[in-house]
Amino acid sequence: MFKVKVEMSENPSWILKQFQKQANKFLGKVEIGAFGMHSGKRSITMPDLAAIHEYGAPSRKIPERSFLRASITLNQGKYGKYLLGEVKDLLLLRTTPTKIKQVLGMQAAADVQIYMVNGKFTPLKAQTIKRKGSSKPLIDTGQLRQSITYRVVD
Repeated sequence: MFKVKVEMSENPSWILKQFQKQANKFLGKVEIGAFGMHSGKRSITMPDLAAIHEYGAPSRKIPERSFLRASITLNQGKYGKYLLGEVKDLLLLRTTPTKIKQVLGMQAAADVQIYMVNGKFTPLKAQTIKRKGSSKPLIDTGQLRQSITYRVVD
């Protein structure tokens, strides 16, 4: 009979950080956003356009209209419940981490697109409304909204 004694000589928070680091390698992550496409006739890329709207551009007098962070924050409880609900199936090998991340990514991207249409944002200036013919922030040609997707990063 063998006896094993385990002593934690390391700082417990360091051990937790190492555990999290290893778990992240297994689980990877899901990124939501606009990735690398040009926005039609403009010379700006979709990621740049998304960043301008998400964080604002004070030098150009464009206010922050967070649609990514706001949507993810609004729906994080739903995502947490989904992930917890998948643990049993993952342990029983009925699903895979990749499938879980793909479903989560699809849902989060759809939630962001919905939020872009229904969210509460800083109103547009009168001249912007006149130029585009609409008072709806973030929606002009629909290209930015359509470019919102996800990617799984392992």
